Amino acid sequence: MLFKLLVSVSTLVLTSTAIDCSAKELQPYNFESIKGTHSITNIKNTPPSKTSITWSVGFCDAIHDITNCPPNSDLCGITTIFRDNESPVVSEIIAFNSNIQKTYVPIDNGDGGITILYKGANWGDSLVDAELRLACDKNARDDDFKIDEWTGQSLKITLNTKAACITSEKDKKKNNGGTPKKDNGESWGWFTWIFIFLVLFLSIYIIGGAWFQYNKGNAIDFQSALKEVIENFFDLLKSLPGFVREIVEKFTGSSNRGDYSAV
Repeated sequence: MLFKLLVSVSTLVLTSTAIDCSAKELQPYNFESIKGTHSITNIKNTPPSKTSITWSVGFCDAIHDITNCPPNSDLCGITTIFRDNESPVVSEIIAFNSNIQKTYVPIDNGDGGITILYKGANWGDSLVDAELRLACDKNARDDDFKIDEWTGQSLKITLNTKAACITSEKDKKKNNGGTPKKDNGESWGWFTWIFIFLVLFLSIYIIGGAWFQYNKGNAIDFQSALKEVIENFFDLLKSLPGFVREIVEKFTGSSNRGDYSAV
């Protein structure tokens, strides 16, 4: 007797298909590099038959060439029964539609990675949840799929891939739920450093000059010496525009001397 076919999956007919790699939560990653359908199959000995379940995930494109997977599926599981001298029978189809509610949770390990949580896919009289963990593996040669758990109500799958590694330092700081990591001064621009060195130089100039004046005996006390140095400094600043103008005129040949002739 052939096993009864159990198929009950809700599919909403909308335009989005597969995992949308343009979603803002996925922008720090390079899932375009693994665009397409990825599948993993587990086979169990279930005498007098064998049972296989194939889970497929579509990245950035619809799930293709997987018979019995409903349209617009991010995730799809097909259970097939094999018995000797009989045709294979599909006994279960579990699908997570592209439009189902999902949550993106960054993986907190510094290198990147993200988990996509699916909540409440209809499957017969049950609601099924799924957890698709996309883990960064810089040394991965091929996309490494692993089924961590399938209880009939909860699915957990891990994909180890380079595509889940963050390469931008800016995006790394945004990782972990948007909480920036400690800033070690990387965001300071060259202008900020110039300003800091200028302030330090001026401070050293003024205090050093006052100390020099005081030691020479040109001031009654250090305070008066400091006041004198500051006054001289501001006088220098006032004369600076005229000095710059003279230098420019000297090099450009626009001095007023050219307006007169020798007698």
